[in-house]
Amino acid sequence: MRKTLRDMAMHLKNLIPSEIPSTYPINITFEDIKNEEIVYEGVLAFRDFLYHLCDILTANGDSYDNNKKIAHAFDNRSSVSVHYPFLHNVERLMSNIGLNGVLTEGSNITISGSNLLNPKLSAPKNLECLRFLATCGICFDGIDLNEKKLDLSEIETIIISYTDNAAMLIGMKVMAIAQKEFWSNDNTDNLLRCDYRALSNERLEAVSILKDLIKPLSINIQNYVLKLHQRYLDRGLSCNIKIKDFWIKIYYSYKKREVWAVNTSLNNGYQISVKAENTHEYGDVVNSFPLYLQEMISRGYGCGKKRGISSHCDGGCRGLRISLDESILDITDEIETWFDNELSCLQNTGRKTNV
Repeated sequence: MRKTLRDMAMHLKNLIPSEIPSTYPINITFEDIKNEEIVYEGVLAFRDFLYHLCDILTANGDSYDNNKKIAHAFDNRSSVSVHYPFLHNVERLMSNIGLNGVLTEGSNITISGSNLLNPKLSAPKNLECLRFLATCGICFDGIDLNEKKLDLSEIETIIISYTDNAAMLIGMKVMAIAQKEFWSNDNTDNLLRCDYRALSNERLEAVSILKDLIKPLSINIQNYVLKLHQRYLDRGLSCNIKIKDFWIKIYYSYKKREVWAVNTSLNNGYQISVKAENTHEYGDVVNSFPLYLQEMISRGYGCGKKRGISSHCDGGCRGLRISLDESILDITDEIETWFDNELSCLQNTGRKTNV
């Protein structure tokens, strides 16, 4: 079943940090915009604006969900530009406001119509996105959004304001700059996620991302995931981050071989994925596990087609998947025993690992 724009809005809201520190490192790039205290205030205001945007899409998303393409059933990545073009177009306009707009007294932004519009979109689609942002509370002085045929490129000056909290536009601006200037493979989609950490342009701290990632889960599950995180750092695994198309993955590797990961995605929710290749080495241990866990492990990890167990993609190449819900609390000991044995096999073989 296709995940709708409303589903995407609810997923996105979970990825926006619910707790932002009162202070955090900010790159020198932003000193020319405003001082640190005003930037902090702006990012908080922008975070709250994004919550409001997500709530509107959750309530009225069907009105804007004009694309029906379905992501692959086992894919963690859902391309916003392909599957949710309206959200992508809104994000592009916000990015243009942040990158091309000039802050004025009172934290308003001035911008020309040609710098505001998305040249890849038709005038009606640009207007649709602007009307949506107006519904979210952004005011565009200098445009009649009720016009059916409007050439934005002919408008020399537009004054943009946000009366609910003027600092919000500062937050939008710094997040748009960070997304453009500090893009990296492990830190994408910063603007819509309001990832304040991007403002430092430093390597992301995995545990900080992990804590935000699992915040929507119960306290017991959060504590267990954090326990696993520390347990396998202490056992020598490296921890890395992958963020793409609102899929966030924190994965733990022995040398360069991924062993297990925590991830969340629109299509598959919150999961632990396991890439165990040595279960045949500790079959007696596996046989002591609950039956459903034995059956999952027996299916093995890897492409079902290549292993001859399926005529179509079964998602096996992405690892064995365990849902991060309350049921995982019944098998916490078994998971640790499983991971310990898998890691022991990798450490003892001494064979060369592949990327």
